Amino acid sequence: MSDTIAFGTEAWIKQLQVELNNSEAYAEAARNWEGDIYFIIKAAGSALSEDVYMYLDLWHGECRQAGIANPADFSPEFTIAGKVKSFKDVIDKKTDPMKAMITGKLKLKGNMAKMMRNVKAANQLVLCCTCIPTNFPLE
Repeated sequence: MSDTIAFGTEAWIKQLQVELNNSEAYAEAARNWEGDIYFIIKAAGSALSEDVYMYLDLWHGECRQAGIANPADFSPEFTIAGKVKSFKDVIDKKTDPMKAMITGKLKLKGNMAKMMRNVKAANQLVLCCTCIPTNFPLE
């Protein structure tokens, strides 16, 4: 699978930054969004050796910064944590991202009301994720 990018890597999150910054639909949907996020990929039940923190600095439809971080590097407004399988199900469009958070498959820390007011931006972010040819480190 040399044409794919491993989920939970620096290359994957940097490609997401490119996809977000090239998406007119994301720029429009997220034009009022201000906030940064950690996607915390839990190692349990996967081929990962430790939890991975993927950081996104999102500001008015632009991704200003993206990368793998240490937990103490940032204090983002939101964290979304879950197993690789839960993220895979969202990216593969098997599970709606908001439903995954409401049911606890992905655990959101941060202002849920703000997230719910920005469902279109969240959905466009997920659509950008689907543009990345991804392999998932499942067991």
